[in-house]
Amino acid sequence: MKRWYIVIAILVLATITVFAMPSIAFAVPYSTETIGPEGSVVPTQTAYSPVGKIDIPSVSADKKASPEDMAIDESAGLVYVADSAAKYVAVLTLDGELRQVIGAGTLSTPSGVAIDNERLFVADSGNNKIYVYSKDGYELIREIGKPDNPLVGADTPFVPAKLTVDSRGNLYVVSTGCASGLMQLNLDGEFIGYVGANETQATFQSLLQNLFFSEEQKSTFLAAPRSPTNVAINDRGLIYTVTETASRNSVKKLNTLGNAIMSPAVNYPKTVAVTIDESENIYSVDSDGYIAVFDSYGDLLFRFGGEDIDERLGSLDTPVAIDVLSDGTLIALDKKYGMAVRYGRTEFADKVFEAVKYYKDGLYLEGERMWKDILQLNSSFIVSYKALARASMKRGDYETALQQFKLAEDKEGYSEAYWEIRNDWLQRNIAWIVSVILVIVAAVVVWKILNKKKPKLLQPVKNGVSKVTNSRVVRELLYTKNYFKSAPDAVYQTKYHSATSVWSAAALYVWFVILQLLNVLVTGYLFNNNSVYNSNALRIVLTSTAILFALVLCNYFVSTVTDGEGKLKYCFITFIYALAPYLILALPMFVISRFLTYNEQIIYDLMMIIVYGWSAVCVFRTIMELHDYTFWQAIKNIILTLFAFVMAILFVIVLRMLLTQFFGYFASLFREIFTHA
Repeated sequence: MKRWYIVIAILVLATITVFAMPSIAFAVPYSTETIGPEGSVVPTQTAYSPVGKIDIPSVSADKKASPEDMAIDESAGLVYVADSAAKYVAVLTLDGELRQVIGAGTLSTPSGVAIDNERLFVADSGNNKIYVYSKDGYELIREIGKPDNPLVGADTPFVPAKLTVDSRGNLYVVSTGCASGLMQLNLDGEFIGYVGANETQATFQSLLQNLFFSEEQKSTFLAAPRSPTNVAINDRGLIYTVTETASRNSVKKLNTLGNAIMSPAVNYPKTVAVTIDESENIYSVDSDGYIAVFDSYGDLLFRFGGEDIDERLGSLDTPVAIDVLSDGTLIALDKKYGMAVRYGRTEFADKVFEAVKYYKDGLYLEGERMWKDILQLNSSFIVSYKALARASMKRGDYETALQQFKLAEDKEGYSEAYWEIRNDWLQRNIAWIVSVILVIVAAVVVWKILNKKKPKLLQPVKNGVSKVTNSRVVRELLYTKNYFKSAPDAVYQTKYHSATSVWSAAALYVWFVILQLLNVLVTGYLFNNNSVYNSNALRIVLTSTAILFALVLCNYFVSTVTDGEGKLKYCFITFIYALAPYLILALPMFVISRFLTYNEQIIYDLMMIIVYGWSAVCVFRTIMELHDYTFWQAIKNIILTLFAFVMAILFVIVLRMLLTQFFGYFASLFREIFTHA
């Protein structure tokens, strides 16, 4: 009897498993990543699992479908797929059942589709037209060709590849090769204007062309900006453009004026398509098969997928389109496999998106518990720290917010929190700050009065100071103030009266190197692009030492062949001393930066410009005086020095490559000899 119970139990379990299969997600053939500290990519829990697919019907037994684009009408449960191999638009249910084909015999190369409440729009890059069909009966309403408008020049290509439509029926068309941006047309095909043109990216070659070429030559070599390759629209009518292979800002969000107002914080240059959900989260897919999910602020939440190796469901080979349903299900269209893959959210992703919605709506305290739960699951989920910092700011806990913003690497938020902390500190301590200032002013006034009326009282102090400052080492180090005030006079004293020595210059050289380390250690977080954790102290020391010494040597060698009078000794001494403004003011600037916010950034930037500019002027005047050059001779000397410096770097790089190959050859030779010995 017991055996019968076991058999019945097995049958019941098997029945439950069979009926439950449709709701069980397929195995995940990829890992999921998110952005961690300092822009690093860190693994995270699976956010999406493949839950099914929609097969695009083949054209014939020996000719597979070649889908180019899709549009989903979720209310009707239909998917419109542009198939360039079949030369029609297939109308499928979300379960993959073919309901209708549209445009057979009319369309040539349908490559883009879009829908609104009443119409279906098809971009046909083969016929260079846009076809408009009614959704009720799928009858052809009109054909839209190249607009007859003076703003659309005769040489402007009209090859509609992708398109989207807003709530007013205006079309935004990607025309292949059109560098002016998206073409905006109304329902009648009338041209409204260009939107979302990309900027021409400056290169070293283009800078040289602008510097040396005439206007006529520039027009010959003028590089046209990249044309957008795809387009999407959100519920508020804001346009998102995609520019595949763009080195930066491959996805851009445009405002109603067509100006870019946001790009995802992480750029994936192989992005081919995007879609946006009702919360304005951004979903993109790239040609390598990766799907990236960003929140409405452009912060990366998830990235998954990748190169298709095992050809398992969930991997993409040649993705061309992506869309999202109201329940969060993602659908990615793959051209090679002729199918659309469905991805369902996991519980972890549901929790993240719920927390993101609270954050977007400004309900920071309400979503705080969720973000803490997410951090418990993944402590590197950096977006969580930003959300928690906003919650701390709302509670008035600025100290905690400051640390959380720093963990989130959000300098704008850090500046806001620090401003509140600094403002509170100033209000509590303004009395003694004013008192200290008054005491200092009073001490200076008293010193001047005593120095004038009772100089003998101050004589012991003056004698003590003189003993220190009159020592040779201190005197030579303090001579930097002379370069600070008048570099030519200071160079003259160094050159003909030995006002300074190699040893004092060497000490200042060491101080210069120390300042490079202090720049990392002391400069305030808001104005510091480096940190102790991502900086190599030895590399900083070697780099700063080598660069400065190489510049001195290059200047000396160039001067010897351009009638310069300075010896190597004086080149070294005066070049170091000429950096006096930086040597004296850099450390105070580093310290001051710790007390500033972004509201005072212009003050900090201006002071640094003065420091660097002053140092450059001192170096220039030092070169003029040291080598007895005229103004233009000094300019020529500096240009040749920089050229020699670049050549020296190239020589070192080539030498390093040759030595690497040389020693690598002998290493492999010895390895082979000892292996066969």
